[in-house]
Amino acid sequence: MAVVKQKGRWAMSLRLLVKSLLGPTSKIGVALASLAVGAAVVSALTSLYLDISIKMSEELRAFGANFMVAPLAGEAEAGAPPTARGMTTERLEAAIASVPADRLVGASPYLYGLVRLDLGNAVMVGVDFPGLRRLSPYWQVEGSWIGVAFDDRNAMVGRRLAESMGLKVGDGVTILNRAEGQQTRVTIKGIIDAGDQEDDQIFVALPLAQRLLGLAGRADFAMLSVVAQGPEADALAATITREFPDVSARPIRKISQSDGQILGKIDGLMALVAATILVITTLCVNATLTAMVARRTPEIGLQKALGADNRAIVAQVLAETTLICLVGVVLGLIIGYGLAQVLGQAVFNAWVTFRPVVIPLTLGVSLVAALIAAVLPVRGAVRVAPARVLRGE
Repeated sequence: MAVVKQKGRWAMSLRLLVKSLLGPTSKIGVALASLAVGAAVVSALTSLYLDISIKMSEELRAFGANFMVAPLAGEAEAGAPPTARGMTTERLEAAIASVPADRLVGASPYLYGLVRLDLGNAVMVGVDFPGLRRLSPYWQVEGSWIGVAFDDRNAMVGRRLAESMGLKVGDGVTILNRAEGQQTRVTIKGIIDAGDQEDDQIFVALPLAQRLLGLAGRADFAMLSVVAQGPEADALAATITREFPDVSARPIRKISQSDGQILGKIDGLMALVAATILVITTLCVNATLTAMVARRTPEIGLQKALGADNRAIVAQVLAETTLICLVGVVLGLIIGYGLAQVLGQAVFNAWVTFRPVVIPLTLGVSLVAALIAAVLPVRGAVRVAPARVLRGE
């Protein structure tokens, strides 16, 4: 008999639940829309947060190199002649190759030397031009970049050096190193506006610089642009140093720390926006559930009069809240994924990667917000007195 009564109560609760959800939809629509908006914002910002370090670091790489690899000070490279500078390019390239490919934006060895041009002395820099272009996308170039690393017929000069020597794109210039008795004639293919010391230098392909300076197969150091900041950059430096004991690998602190500070501020802003939306969502759902409980006070009173206890009433309200929450989260995840793509394109000009962890995280946060919103309505439902309801009070 008790089992039959219990089944009857659950059947009645189920009918009331279905009636509540399929009945007047204005109140439920408000709760559903609130939860969907909250879930959409949480899922979109979570997706952005999980991708933001990589995408923002990629954006910040437009401001130049943030990592340096150089020979360890005070230690001579094995097999190097006593007068040799720097280290072999093979060793530098091996250290660069140890950086994960998905983290490396660009890299170039550097070899410096003082040379004589037609109208005076200048600092010559031997570089890998394709790597240098990826390192310095902010440079303004009149003419064009040199497209290959082994071009020994063309050069690029800084703006101030070009103006002081009257050089223009297409002009020829002789580069002479009297100490080594080496010279060559190159054509100016591009004039660089970098806004720094590079404006006073002439850039040539690394093999040409090595020949002119008598330093075959060697370079002073390498500069890298790496998608990493803060602890990640330090960990990468430690890994390279372990693999190459004769190499000093270190992030450029000023740039690396600036990257971390910018990312930290953006992360904080996203967390603040998500928290604000969740508070608003909780308040909207609370108001909706409170109105629903008030509207159904006669039904709740009748249930209690027929023997339903407080646990059954609480379970019914929470079941409705959970069901509304689940539907809202599903809608919110769909909307949030689209919103994340819009924000990713608008801010980073890139698509945001879908990450499965967003689903349980959004569901958990939304469910907690909905259950918190249900606390006061549940208390109101529990306090309904059957006798007063049956008397019509």
